[in-house]
Amino acid sequence: VEGIGAKLIKTIEQQRSQINPSQLLTEHLVKNPQFWTPADAHYPRLLLEIPSPPPLLYYQGQVNLLENQGNTPLVGIVGTRYPTEHGRRWTRNIAIALVKHGFTVVSGMATGIDGIAHQACLEAGGRTIAVLGTGVDVVYPSHHRQLHQTLQQEGLILSEYPAGTPGDRRHFPARNRIIAGLSRAVLVMEAPEKSGALITA
Repeated sequence: VEGIGAKLIKTIEQQRSQINPSQLLTEHLVKNPQFWTPADAHYPRLLLEIPSPPPLLYYQGQVNLLENQGNTPLVGIVGTRYPTEHGRRWTRNIAIALVKHGFTVVSGMATGIDGIAHQACLEAGGRTIAVLGTGVDVVYPSHHRQLHQTLQQEGLILSEYPAGTPGDRRHFPARNRIIAGLSRAVLVMEAPEKSGALITA
């Protein structure tokens, strides 16, 4: 394997010898009962087309297998945490229009554009998916507690990080590739030149 030399191989072998796979899985399932791997039939098919699909994809909420098979169109909506009133209004309008035309909206549950997009979808009776940069059980930002609860009941929450993983600035750019990978298109509503939204695009 390119990039793996004799020294790294030795380290991997040493670490592997200390792992009991059955025990590891049993312990993992206690806190993480719901996840897919790329080998699972229900793993989102579109994610297999990106350069680095998450090896584990944790989920919480309502699974729609048509979405996972790529049969329901998903559109990402991303943008700044500090939108203008114009950005807020058009995020709501576009999210509602997408829902009315049968689209599922994907976003990152961040403050600002993300939260507005999720909320608008739910209020319009539509479907929305939140991709987190934390564990699926971690509410981040904390003021989205009610949104997190509603998404569990009416939408879907996804993450490549196990339960209990707190927010970390390095997680969010990585999270963005999942939003982009799931989506047929990504709409950047409002964003500064150097932003996670443009990384996603």
